Amino acid sequence: MIVEERARHAAGTRSLVAAAAGQPGRLTTVALFAAFVAIWTLVFTLIEAPVAIKHDMSEAYAWGQEFQLGYNQHPPLWAWICGLWFSVFPRTGWAFALLSSLNAGIGLWGAWRLLGDFASGAKRVAAWALLLLTPLYTFYAYKYNANIIFVSIWPWTLHYFVRSVQGRRPSDAIGLGVMAGLAMMSKYYALILLATCFLAAVQHPSRRRYFASASPYVSALVAAAICTPHVVWLLTHDAPPVRYLSAVSGQAWGHVLAQIARTVVGAAEMNLGVIGVVAVAAWMARRRDVIDRPAPPGPDMPRAVLATLALAPFVLTILTPIVLRNPVTPEMTVGIFPLLPLLLIEIAGLRDTNLLRWLALRLALVVTLGALAVSPVFMLTRTYLSSGAANVAPYQEIAREATRLWHEKTSRPLATVGGSDWYENAIAFYSPDHPSAFVHFDYATNLWVTPETLARGGLLSVCLASDQVCLAATARFVTPQTTHTELSVAHEFLGHVADPERFVVTIIPPRG
Repeated sequence: MIVEERARHAAGTRSLVAAAAGQPGRLTTVALFAAFVAIWTLVFTLIEAPVAIKHDMSEAYAWGQEFQLGYNQHPPLWAWICGLWFSVFPRTGWAFALLSSLNAGIGLWGAWRLLGDFASGAKRVAAWALLLLTPLYTFYAYKYNANIIFVSIWPWTLHYFVRSVQGRRPSDAIGLGVMAGLAMMSKYYALILLATCFLAAVQHPSRRRYFASASPYVSALVAAAICTPHVVWLLTHDAPPVRYLSAVSGQAWGHVLAQIARTVVGAAEMNLGVIGVVAVAAWMARRRDVIDRPAPPGPDMPRAVLATLALAPFVLTILTPIVLRNPVTPEMTVGIFPLLPLLLIEIAGLRDTNLLRWLALRLALVVTLGALAVSPVFMLTRTYLSSGAANVAPYQEIAREATRLWHEKTSRPLATVGGSDWYENAIAFYSPDHPSAFVHFDYATNLWVTPETLARGGLLSVCLASDQVCLAATARFVTPQTTHTELSVAHEFLGHVADPERFVVTIIPPRG
């Protein structure tokens, strides 16, 4: 089989399917990676053009431009990445689409490397192509936030874990430590990733040699070194993310169980394409009498280890809210399934995966090119024909108009903006002055804002006219020099004008 695959790769056609059908070399892998990023950047740019960036994305930017060692709800890495990205790229929808696609592409590259630790040839290609039949690395990957960052981090962490357990090489131990540290610096949900690695390690045939070697302790030291600045920040700032977790935990059992049910259903829907294609391939193979009990997935790699790495994260995700009664959503699980297609192939008992590879690659190509072809139509439909076209919020427009009013009333750049929910973050992104966001007008959750910074730089408040909570919060900061302006603003795209929104723009100039 290996000889056959190599021969095919050497003599195959130059098409995408033929290139991936063999064992693609490094140049082919890079080309596929670049093509994926380019295609989905264009798709995201087109389908999201009629609206502003999503709320979580504007929050990522608003936090990231402050470069804190921690934030109110999460560790800082994913926000840092966003802040660094937009220190280079313009604050536009296409630049965010490129960041999201790059994050997903890195994850797919990591999944390819991870799958190579367990399988080769047609089986590896089939398992990888099946990932493109889920929305995990495509449509869901657009909303860049603290959950979506695991699309890229999760498979690379598992890859270095598997290599470290099997080979105990220092480079792999360091790689595991780096990825584990980056995961913990993104969201504490990474504890489930680390628990999964531990459970898999104790099941591995080489566990005694692994735990007796320096590898796990090198990994732990590297991860600890990466996390140390954040830990110091936690200790010196009364641990805001821990306090946040405590505040949202202890929910009513009915609410918790309903969230768990939605998460189970959501995870099943995410992977429905994979399950369906593997089932069809298994049915077709059974008719051809090529179903067999497969060999273990790789050298010294029992099927139990594969099952643990593939399924334990989801099981732990469901068990955690039962213990803590904390919120759980399907989005939390977006990054945890890179090995599920391979596990399903093993469960199906496919002895010959060439048919599955053929089917998965072509379906993946149809999905990718189909999304590219349909995206302009989707953009136009979303602009003119969708039921929500009249209700698109004017985030970009109010950012420009409020900044213009600020410049009319003051002689300084806009430094800090507060307002109705999500408007403050959106204005931070879209305003040409890129101000700091003052969410909920709360110093405790916006540590970069202090009474002194407001005195030096002033404050712009943008409240929906109907938002009495925002207006009342703004009133706490007014000074004799404060001015209020009521205005109506509407979102416009390609000549279509949505229903206008009424705003109260409050300008509190710097003192002195």
